[in-house]
Amino acid sequence: MSAVRERIEQLGRYRLRIVLVGGFGGLFVLMLLALAFSAWALALSQRDQSLMADLRRLDTLVARYHADAERYLRNAPRDYPDYFRDTTLYFAQLKEDVEQVDNLLAALADQHARMQQTPWALLLLGPSATGSDPRFDPLREFWRSYRAQLQQALGPDADEPRLEWAARYIVEQSATLAERISGISVSLQQVIKSHQRHARLIGQWGVMLTLILSGLGIVLLIQILTRRLGATQFGCEQIARGYFGHQIPDRSNDELASLNRAINTVSTRMGAVLRLLDGIQRGADLRATAREVRDALGAFLPADWLGLYDNDPDSRSVQLREQFPELASQGIELAEQSDLHSSKRFALHEASFALPGLNQALAARGYQTTLALSLPSESGPGFTLLLAAHAAHAFSHDAQTLLVNLAPVIAHGFEKSALSEQLLLAAVNGLSKLAESRDPETGNHLIRMSHYAHAIARQCLDSNDEATTLPPGFARDVLRFASMHDIGKVGVPDSILLKPGQLSDAERTEMRMHPLIGGSVLRACAGQLPESSRDLFKVAIDIAEGHHEWFDGNGYPLGVSGRDIPLAARIVAVADVFDALTSKRPYKEAWSLQRSLNYLREQAGKHFDPSVVAAFERAMPQITEVYERYRHV
Repeated sequence: MSAVRERIEQLGRYRLRIVLVGGFGGLFVLMLLALAFSAWALALSQRDQSLMADLRRLDTLVARYHADAERYLRNAPRDYPDYFRDTTLYFAQLKEDVEQVDNLLAALADQHARMQQTPWALLLLGPSATGSDPRFDPLREFWRSYRAQLQQALGPDADEPRLEWAARYIVEQSATLAERISGISVSLQQVIKSHQRHARLIGQWGVMLTLILSGLGIVLLIQILTRRLGATQFGCEQIARGYFGHQIPDRSNDELASLNRAINTVSTRMGAVLRLLDGIQRGADLRATAREVRDALGAFLPADWLGLYDNDPDSRSVQLREQFPELASQGIELAEQSDLHSSKRFALHEASFALPGLNQALAARGYQTTLALSLPSESGPGFTLLLAAHAAHAFSHDAQTLLVNLAPVIAHGFEKSALSEQLLLAAVNGLSKLAESRDPETGNHLIRMSHYAHAIARQCLDSNDEATTLPPGFARDVLRFASMHDIGKVGVPDSILLKPGQLSDAERTEMRMHPLIGGSVLRACAGQLPESSRDLFKVAIDIAEGHHEWFDGNGYPLGVSGRDIPLAARIVAVADVFDALTSKRPYKEAWSLQRSLNYLREQAGKHFDPSVVAAFERAMPQITEVYERYRHV
């Protein structure tokens, strides 16, 4: 049954063609029937005329036959020479006339029988209209009797026939024979008229039936096309008015349904392109823009996962920036043959070839189709957009072509958002620099501790059980926002911030307010952004407000403890103290790396999170490199 249903559905795709072919095929069959009927009617008329011609010949022959007999009786021979003369002439003509009558009667009987057995006559005219005449067979019987009596009149001797007797018999019976022939002639004329009447009626009804069926077929076809094309026309008009995304309702599966589906696809994609353009314009940061791109691409690309990566040509890797949903690792090394960075054009790549590590990670989570879109940039290394779907062969060739065509728009949106982020962060970092400039002894403190924090954050992502709950690009955000940890000091008076001696209790209380001041400043910055982009400063706010909190709860300003302190703040707390210990201050000398590390170990579980201290130790090679490059002399 399923095979039959599937076959019916396949035929349904060609319903309009089947209707058109069936309609024209029906008209063609009707035309063939009309031509066949016309040919039969013509042949029937010709046979009728042939029958009448044979009857007229028979009538003429019998009349001459009778006249010859009368003439012979008037001039009957009275001697043997005349008799033998008539035997040679009259008798020979008599035999020839009898033979012609035999032939004509046989031909009439044959044509009459064939006319009665014609399928068209039996089907269309019926047996009563085929010319059955009860006097036709009696004519033949009468002729056989007539011929036998004539032979008796002639006598048994063929050499000396009794011509006078025969002539007398012919004259006596000619009237009866002529009457029989006349009756058949009248009957055939009636049959011919019946044939003509029936043929004319059938022809008229045939023409009427053809016209009616043709009209009904045309009306039905017009109704179908009007109804179907009306919906298509209305849908196209809606799209032309700017209602992109409008869908033409169509539950059928024929050729017009294919057209409607194509128009719906165009409408959907146009709507997606407009949403993409609108989303790119509204996206204030990369996360918001990536979310808009994901939502817009979903209209024609059934991607179950989207990841935006920063290209890093130096390390030949891509660093995760954003992802939906969150599941991928933070950094993926590129394959040796990958041209994601070297390509200067917007192009698609097989993720299994360009990013084997990520492809394997996605495959382990059930994603069967992966695609990487290279988004080069004139002003930077550009981005890589990764798409994955659970279904096999999820991305059609048409969808991939459209994605490549939209790549410049997508790349421009990401560049714009990245630039907006950079400008905003530059402004906020300016405040951080301002706070740092008020304490000239700190040197490159912000640079060092930002890189320390970044190295620690990367180690935390690889081993910390909190890593699964962290947003994409967490380590990058720590690097960007660690320098803002003391931005709240802009609200602390110089008399307190730069006081060389010990602070009073009141001054210390005011000094300890700078984390909350910093959080307030950063929240004000976030409040100026669209709601979808306000998470941009979340890590910065966590760092500013929580980097002076202690793991055991003895810190300030709120006295929170343990993992209630954001991970970014716990990381920056370690990096900030380590840099302070290894830097020279007016009131102390710089500590060695080992002494500083020992202090961190001692404070693990008190001031610092033990897991963060462990991550710090694993990151010592990178931390040492930063220390040597930017060390405070």
